[in-house]
Amino acid sequence: MIKSNYLYSIFFVIVCFALVSWGGTGHRAIGKIASNHLTADATAAVQELLGTESLAEVSTWADEIRMKPEFKYTTPWHYINLPLGLNYRQFKEKVESMTNDNVYSAMLKQEKILADKNETKEKRAEALKFIVHFVGDLHQPMHVSRAEDQGGNTIQLNYNDKGTNLHSLWDSRLIEHQGLNYEEIVNKYDHASAKEIRKWQKAPLVVWMWESYEISSKLYAEVDQMKDRTLEAGYDDKHYAIIEKRMQQAGLRLAGLLNGILSQQP
Repeated sequence: MIKSNYLYSIFFVIVCFALVSWGGTGHRAIGKIASNHLTADATAAVQELLGTESLAEVSTWADEIRMKPEFKYTTPWHYINLPLGLNYRQFKEKVESMTNDNVYSAMLKQEKILADKNETKEKRAEALKFIVHFVGDLHQPMHVSRAEDQGGNTIQLNYNDKGTNLHSLWDSRLIEHQGLNYEEIVNKYDHASAKEIRKWQKAPLVVWMWESYEISSKLYAEVDQMKDRTLEAGYDDKHYAIIEKRMQQAGLRLAGLLNGILSQQP
């Protein structure tokens, strides 16, 4: 029995790690960028809810707990599936009219809980952790993609002479290839202008998702043109700018969202 429990624990850790979108490094970088741009009131509110943990430290919590039976129902909260070829109006209508659980409906639900002063501290802290993670998820292009290939998970690729898939490539492989820890990524990425910050934070949630949808549509088209599904030399350099911008936007928009919800909290 002890051996069985030990093997299950190892399996659980491996599976959780494999499911972490943007990679642990990417999510923590987004959390740290957000922390850098919180108001004093929002910073105090976050500390009240999380105690000694930072936004960076709790950024992967939502992935870590969804393998537990009591949180299995949250799995669909991390993504949204849509067909290709939609214009913005069609995209917005489909997203807002969906009845099944997805990252959009999950975000709205958790924002409401976090803003509710009558909710328990435990529930509001949980909502905060979900929000930190989901903002990162919906800025990862392959989390706003097609159902038929499970967000690129079934599209096999050859990357640097190793097998991977389109989803995993954008979750972590491209970030890992830079060889930076999350603090180094923040130092490199967190340099948006005041004009960019205002523009990005002003955009509504559905626009954040539309941006990912446009990118994933292009990534699918690129893969379809690849010979033997082998990534061409320079694929990394060609796409690093997309990763940098999406992670910047995620961190800054997370900060703007939390400032709006928490700055008026006592």
